[in-house]
Amino acid sequence: MVSVLFDADIEVHYGFLSLQPAMAAADPATGRAGQLNGLCGAAEPGCLSMTTGLHTGQVPLRIEAHDGEPPVGADWEEVVEVSCTFEPGGYILAAFDFREDIQLPAPGSYRARWCASGMDEAHEADTRMDDEPALDRYLLQLWPAPHRAEVLVRQTSEIAAYWHSAAREDPSTDTR
Repeated sequence: MVSVLFDADIEVHYGFLSLQPAMAAADPATGRAGQLNGLCGAAEPGCLSMTTGLHTGQVPLRIEAHDGEPPVGADWEEVVEVSCTFEPGGYILAAFDFREDIQLPAPGSYRARWCASGMDEAHEADTRMDDEPALDRYLLQLWPAPHRAEVLVRQTSEIAAYWHSAAREDPSTDTR
């Protein structure tokens, strides 16, 4: 069974968004520090910090909660998985000036899969105006699972490779 928690465009600035406790402030660099992947950070307890190809503008985002592990869609160019623990309490989807309450499944240990397509094209464009078509799109899938090592399932874009490298090195020097 799948529950859709969010399905709309979200306004990003600096190419970052987060799923976090309502009273927290996730830091994208800290969230992915020392990880294998730089697209979905889970280093901050209870927070997920996600990276987009687009610097500024609206990107389509869907967040799904599943009962078990869903299959990986063949149409996603970038796919990473991390483990996280959601605590009791309210959560928000946040990006710069955007905040939306998100009703997460029960607290506990989850697997998070961040899927992306069109990251290089969106990074090259940098900004999407309201009357322009979307260049990149994103899917966050969550399901209950014990903690295990993060996995870089699929990587095809140059900007994803850059962020993966940045996460493994010093995340405080990110300049893109």
